[in-house]
Amino acid sequence: MMTHAQLKQFIAEAVFLLIIGAAFVIGGYFISQDNANKRMQNEYHSRFDAVLDSYSYEKIKSSALNDFPEIDGVYLGLNASGSPEGYVVDLSVLSTDSKELSILVALDYESTRIVGLALNPNEDDNAFAVSDSEMELIKEKLIGRQIPIAFITEEVRDDEENSEKPLVSGLQDGVYYAQRMFDDRNRYIDYVEMEVENGVITKVKWDAFSTDKTNQDRSEASLKGAYVISGLDWATQSYNLCHALLECQDPDRLAMKSDGTTDIVNGVTCDIRPFIELSKECISNSQAGYDKTAYMRGLNIILVQVLQDEEDEDPEDYIRDDGHVVFSFEKTPEIYTIYNDDEVAVGYLGVRQIVSALMGVTLPDKTDPEDTADSGEIQSGNTGNFDYGEDGITFGGNTDDQIFTDSLDDLPMSEMQSFVVPVPEAYDQTRTVIKACNTCYKFLKEYLNWKV
Repeated sequence: MMTHAQLKQFIAEAVFLLIIGAAFVIGGYFISQDNANKRMQNEYHSRFDAVLDSYSYEKIKSSALNDFPEIDGVYLGLNASGSPEGYVVDLSVLSTDSKELSILVALDYESTRIVGLALNPNEDDNAFAVSDSEMELIKEKLIGRQIPIAFITEEVRDDEENSEKPLVSGLQDGVYYAQRMFDDRNRYIDYVEMEVENGVITKVKWDAFSTDKTNQDRSEASLKGAYVISGLDWATQSYNLCHALLECQDPDRLAMKSDGTTDIVNGVTCDIRPFIELSKECISNSQAGYDKTAYMRGLNIILVQVLQDEEDEDPEDYIRDDGHVVFSFEKTPEIYTIYNDDEVAVGYLGVRQIVSALMGVTLPDKTDPEDTADSGEIQSGNTGNFDYGEDGITFGGNTDDQIFTDSLDDLPMSEMQSFVVPVPEAYDQTRTVIKACNTCYKFLKEYLNWKV
């Protein structure tokens, strides 16, 4: 029979052995988990280093993925201190002929610019073929671009070509105006006003008003610190850009790059795409003799057309005292968007072209000297190789009976952050890779609850 002392010793030894055993079990578990994590990280590195070379990767778990069956996984790349560097999205999207493209898209954590693209191995008979050479050309177009992405129809000329381009001809004297048909993320609508004297641009103003009539214009808000961008305040950058256009007389000479920036105007770091597009529209209006008064009348016609079936909407509610139409047509992109034959959005119609289509007026061809319009008619100078009555755009009658075409990848053009030209002879390949990138944007928009 055990004495009391022996019993205590036995219990102590049993507890000690139990602790030792538990320590071994727990230690083994952590060692096993650590080995499993190392194996997983090694697998991640082997797959993701080509697009985002991070210290480690962490798989994102989110209910938002339920809405994106084409996404196989989203991973957060972390540096050595555990801070996020970017996203890697593993997904498969269908091409226009319903073949599957499996691809990795890497995005910068802060700017959501594309930092890497790589095709996943896919031996399936239904795999969408993209050659190595085509992929390299596509990467040159897309790396560094902020999502989402849309197409444009022409490459922006480089400085050397711009310097030899003749000045704009055919400008008629008067005051001309153009504004964007949609607001930006800060609810501003950009506009440009231009004055022409003796066939020369003598005054240019670029500003933006808010869809909230009680808010300040963008220039005033920037001077008061309510609207902040990198570099100089926006009002100063706008002034510098307008002054540069007065000197060169041609928006193409401002050398806008495909990401909407320019390197040749001192102090200008902002996105100049709205200014370039609207300046070109003003120039086209001047060549057609479509002055500011006619433009504002046309814009009112469009506003009435859009609101005609809205019983609670009065067009007068969207007109400021100074005549600006503070209405965003973002929800009706079919009115102003130009689509190519594949129903991909590639540009915008001007107010003159929209009103011409609404009123059933045939647009004259500027390139044909025999094809002109009388001064009393709505006139137009073509701004691209498009039939303005086609490309998925319909006008007139009951809007419920019209067939409207969505914008690129079901994203409105107002959200597009980058514009690229498809790789020559590889349109379908470029289009499908862009579709993958825009799918990443739509997921992050839901996952991060972006307000756009």
